[in-house]
Amino acid sequence: MMLGKLLSAAADPVRLRLLNLLRQGSICVCDLQAVLGLPQPTISRHLAVLRHAELVLDERNGTRVFYRLAPATTSQLKFFREFLAKACPCEEDLRQDLKALHRATAQGECRLLSPESAKQHPGLKGKPPSVRATKRSSLCRKEHP
Repeated sequence: MMLGKLLSAAADPVRLRLLNLLRQGSICVCDLQAVLGLPQPTISRHLAVLRHAELVLDERNGTRVFYRLAPATTSQLKFFREFLAKACPCEEDLRQDLKALHRATAQGECRLLSPESAKQHPGLKGKPPSVRATKRSSLCRKEHP
């Protein structure tokens, strides 16, 4: 049952935080780690659950892995995305995560590929012009010189 798998995967506070951030566009794992303040293995484990439930897609760009929400190809996914869009702004923790992401993006510490750009550039190879960043977060600098 698609709906049971979808709801089961989303039924975790960390995974809801990840889905909320990924509503903004494609984001690198190290940037998700920096914004959420959680260890990389924790982020990766939760992203794997979301990927197996077909809620997110991943793309490699060198050593970096970017995640984005999967396209709403079924009515269940479409309604779930609508639910996220309406429910996430009601939660203070999720609003704070978005503020942290927008602050980090504005300061050039995170890369964020907008959903519109992700549609035009299904692969992230070659860093499309819509990817904004002049410097990487301290976590990314450690992992990616």
